[in-house]
Amino acid sequence: MTKTVTAGAHVVPASGPTGRLALLLAVIRREGGEWTTKRVQDFYRRTPLPARNALDGRLRHIARGDLRDLHTWGHLVLHETTGRRYYTLATRKDRT
Repeated sequence: MTKTVTAGAHVVPASGPTGRLALLLAVIRREGGEWTTKRVQDFYRRTPLPARNALDGRLRHIARGDLRDLHTWGHLVLHETTGRRYYTLATRKDRT
């Protein structure tokens, strides 16, 4: 059985990312799809987190770093095409 904690309106696993990253991962799991830096920035602007008040340049930096970290930890898969980079939720097949 996986233990969970409530973070605002989101329920996230007790182990793994915490704070802002846990909320982002919970939303990515719930909504699915392609996640770009802009999509994460838009999420942070709608969410009552300290990051939402950051200047746009800083918020972009935060969003890029959060996506990179979740990818490094194996939660997301990076997709790159000419002039475009986005992430999707990793599946069990992606983690082999």
